[in-house]
Amino acid sequence: MNDPLTQLQTAPVSLDSVLSTLRKRVWMIVAIVVSLPALVAFVVSKETKIYEATATIIIDSSVPQYLGSSFKDVVEVEANWWNAQETLQTELRVIRSMSQSIAVAKALCVKKIGSQRAIDVLVPGMRCDDPDSLTRVGSLLQVMVRAEPQPSSRIVNITVDHATAELAALIANTAGEVYTERNLARRLSQSEGAATWLGDEYGDLSSQLAESEKTLIDFKKKNNVVAVSLEDQQSDLAARRRKLADELNGVDVKLIALHAQREEYALLKTSDPMEDVTPGISDSPVMLELKKLYIEQYHKLAELKGKYLDKHPLVVAQEARVTGAKNDLMREASLGTKNVEAQYRMLLKQQHDLKTALDASTREALQLEQRGIEYRTLKRNYDHVVKLSETVGGRERETSLAGHLKTNNVRPLDAALVPAEPISPNVPRAIGAAFAVAILLAFGLAFLLELLDSTVKDQDDIERKIGLSFLGLIPSMQPSKERTEPAPFPPALADVLKRGSKDLYVLSHPKSALAECCRAIRTNLLFMTPDNPAKKLLITSASSQEGKTTTAVNLAIVMAQSGLRVLLVDTDMRRPRLHKAFGIPATSDGLSKAILGEAQVLDQVRETGVPNLSLLPCGATPPNPAELLHAERFKRIVAELEGAFDRVIFDSPPVGPVTDAAILARMTDGTIMVAKFGSTSKDGLIRARRQLVDGGVNVLGCILNDLDLANGAKYGYYAGKYGYYYAENENESDKAKQTAV
Repeated sequence: MNDPLTQLQTAPVSLDSVLSTLRKRVWMIVAIVVSLPALVAFVVSKETKIYEATATIIIDSSVPQYLGSSFKDVVEVEANWWNAQETLQTELRVIRSMSQSIAVAKALCVKKIGSQRAIDVLVPGMRCDDPDSLTRVGSLLQVMVRAEPQPSSRIVNITVDHATAELAALIANTAGEVYTERNLARRLSQSEGAATWLGDEYGDLSSQLAESEKTLIDFKKKNNVVAVSLEDQQSDLAARRRKLADELNGVDVKLIALHAQREEYALLKTSDPMEDVTPGISDSPVMLELKKLYIEQYHKLAELKGKYLDKHPLVVAQEARVTGAKNDLMREASLGTKNVEAQYRMLLKQQHDLKTALDASTREALQLEQRGIEYRTLKRNYDHVVKLSETVGGRERETSLAGHLKTNNVRPLDAALVPAEPISPNVPRAIGAAFAVAILLAFGLAFLLELLDSTVKDQDDIERKIGLSFLGLIPSMQPSKERTEPAPFPPALADVLKRGSKDLYVLSHPKSALAECCRAIRTNLLFMTPDNPAKKLLITSASSQEGKTTTAVNLAIVMAQSGLRVLLVDTDMRRPRLHKAFGIPATSDGLSKAILGEAQVLDQVRETGVPNLSLLPCGATPPNPAELLHAERFKRIVAELEGAFDRVIFDSPPVGPVTDAAILARMTDGTIMVAKFGSTSKDGLIRARRQLVDGGVNVLGCILNDLDLANGAKYGYYAGKYGYYYAENENESDKAKQTAV
């Protein structure tokens, strides 16, 4: 078989396992669920009653505008959501500030509850003239007073909790009143300070305005701006400059025309009038007439030369006439040239004079522009001082008026009423919370204990986690009315039965669930080895006090009751107990004496009084049990006993503390391990199994001992299987069946 540690798998969590865990620890769960709320109820009921009082105020982002929308307060807040939220949060912190708390403490010094000062109810013996005492009370009030805004509104709740209902209401109302008054005082203080500053500034601005007016007037007088404005002067000068420029342009055009005439007259002196058919002097009628006469005379001369010789008198006379006409023409051209020259010189002078006048006007315009810049600077400074003076003066008047109006953005809404019922302790709510916590704690503790519980509890632990075959279970032994009469047994055995020995429970309660379970184990052992029955059986356990001796006795009894000759051998030579189970006196006779060779082993066998059941007691306890069990004589004794009986059952010490069980197990046909429900450690049982298996021992399986079947709701499966046999009468049988369902 493989090591179960290598085959270990996490068991799935099922509803049955959860219910089984809860059934197993139901009384612990009930105890926690009942005791914790009861304890909380008791503690809470003893607590001091606390009363809560709430006063409400409204905090606006701006003060009411009684003088219209044009009137502005000293402190203006922008009307947007973020600034409104910041303003509200700031005011909430102001309500919870130390200065506010100290002011509330001072106000409580003059207020009374009945005939007693309110401050004495809060802090007995308080000295209102001591700053340190007021600071301590202020720190206390900071903790007591809560300022909480109502959602989607500007309403603020001022809440106070205290053991005295009247004081809680008084502190809440006082906190609201003090905050409202201090907020108004702060606004008035700001208004007064602003009015004083604005008044001083207005006086300075008035002086600056007077000086600016004087400077502007002096400038106007100096630059003759009083009679004619500077703008008019600039306009006149600009018109004059435009006129001079226009005249200069006309003169320039005339000069260009005269210059062309001068060039034409100059060409006329050196050229033939006949060649200059279109002279530029055609605008002179005299010149045109003379040129026409000259051309006529010239044509006549050409005609005469065609008829006569050059010396012909008619030709000579015509040449004289042509020469005279040309001279007249040249003389007129000379006069025209002089006229044009005179006009040209006159126009040049006009051009020079106009340019001089235009340059002078340009310089005057530049000077006037400079004066204009100075004037505008002075005028701009004057206008700025006027506007600033009007603004400051208006704000000074508005601020002074605001101080007289005493407007406030904080106003009370509802006063705090004296609470009739305390808010704490809330016993029902505390019990409900404690009940919920108790359920969680109880269930969590139950599952935690189950998780931490490493003991053997069911067949799954034995088979899957330990790696042993499950042979069956043995229920816990419960007192019962049904017993076998002691008369048929020997006196010693009858006396033991009368005392209610657990070792002989099967004998005294043959119809019990324990007896049925032992018979089931007997049957399982027979089915495990049908062809080659295990005649020599060793009963052992991982540690002491797990019921192996009781299991050995009861198992031997049911085997003897089946008709087999059974021998119980007490091989626990360190703590022998089998002789006590059957009421046999302790003597030196027994197994140890046979091993030492002092007697035959069959002579040491005792009758128990139970049919077919014999006992080989341990005898005297030797100092070296392990060495005796290793002796060759002991092996022969085991073989002799095997031949004399159908079954030989050895009761041995536990595997863990000593090696006796491992030595005995090698001499038997099979070893049966006993595990006590809820007591045997899984790790200890695994180590014991490994120790036996590694030594070549045939481990038949494990018996689960001391399972309480009386509590059917706790172990539902096993109760359903064996509860009917466990019941002592019909009513109890029905009850067991109902519990199993």
